[in-house]
Amino acid sequence: MTGYDRKTLTLAHDASTSVAFTVEVDFVRNGTWCTYQVMEVPAGRALVHRFPDGYSAHWVRLRADRDCRATARFAYE
Repeated sequence: MTGYDRKTLTLAHDASTSVAFTVEVDFVRNGTWCTYQVMEVPAGRALVHRFPDGYSAHWVRLRADRDCRATARFAYE
């Protein structure tokens, strides 16, 4: 996400109950992961999150708190 002005994450899943996704970032590409935020996504709905202006990290990963089939779409502009 480094080098882009606007960054958006859209999360969805197929579970019958809400799923909490932990968004982790690595700021300097050295394998040190920090929790950015935990995002609760209700069943049957998508969550859209816009990262703050100026926010930047080299890597991002997601962890779900339960088994599900999930979609994570990152948009960088």
